[in-house]
Amino acid sequence: MRHALRYPGAAPHGEGALGGELWDAGARAVAEDGDDLVAYFEAPTRSVPEGGTWERVDDRDYVSEYFAGLVAVSVGPLVIAPTHRSVTLDAGQRVLWLDPGMAFGTGHHETTRLVLEIMGEIPLAGARVLDIGAGSGVLAIAADLLGAAEANGIDIDADTIAVARANAALNRSRARFTCGAFDAAEVDGTYDVVVANLIAEAHVDLMSSYARVLRPHAVLVLSGIVDERVDMVEDAVQAPLTLIDRRRDGVWWALRLARSEGGG
Repeated sequence: MRHALRYPGAAPHGEGALGGELWDAGARAVAEDGDDLVAYFEAPTRSVPEGGTWERVDDRDYVSEYFAGLVAVSVGPLVIAPTHRSVTLDAGQRVLWLDPGMAFGTGHHETTRLVLEIMGEIPLAGARVLDIGAGSGVLAIAADLLGAAEANGIDIDADTIAVARANAALNRSRARFTCGAFDAAEVDGTYDVVVANLIAEAHVDLMSSYARVLRPHAVLVLSGIVDERVDMVEDAVQAPLTLIDRRRDGVWWALRLARSEGGG
C-alpha cells in the first residue's frame, strides 16, 4: 500500500460518518493517528470526502496491522471478536465472529456499540429485524444470534454485501443481505425492529420511510449521530414515531424510537 489520506483533527469523531464514507470510497483500512484520521488506499481516488491530504507511505502492510490489532469487545450479551482472537465467555454470553474486510462495523466504534447495547435490551425473540446500511453485517447477525425470527440487512455497496454474507456464514447465521438502496415501497412487509447506523442527514431524509416499514409498537434504533446533529435528528421525529430513549458514547448518540398504533 502506497497512499494514505489524512484528515487533520478528525480522530475525535472516529470512524462514524467520515469513516463510513472512506470505507465506501474503497479504503483498505481506517485508523487514528493522534488527532488525525487516516485512510489507506491502493491508489488515490477522487471519490473521497473533502478535507483530506494525500500522502505516500512505505510498503508496510497497514491493512494486516489494522486487523491484527483488533481485539474482542463485549457488548451486553454478545462478544464481538475477529477470528484470530481467542475469547472467554461469561454465562449467558454468545460470541459473534467478525472479520470486517472492506466494510464498516467491527463492534469497536461507539456508533456500533450503542446499537448493540440497545439491541441487547430489546426482546428480539421471534422478531423480524431490518438493518439499513448493513456494512459488515454485525447488527443483523447480532439480531439473529439474539433470537430474531428473521434478520435482513441492506446496503448499497456490493463489496460490503459480500463481506456481510461471509460473516453470516462464519457464524452459521440465518441473516440475509441484499444489495440496494433503502426504499420503503420495495421492502417486503413490515418489521418489529429496524436499526440504522447512518449519518444524521440520512436519518432526517428517511424518517418517514422508517415509519412506513415499522409495525405498530415496533422499535427504531438510529445511530451514527454526532453531538452537533442530534437535535436536528430529534426535530425530524414526528407521528407515528415517538422518541423514548437517547444515549451517548463520547461524541456519538443513538436514539430509540417507537411507532404508535395508528398514523403513518
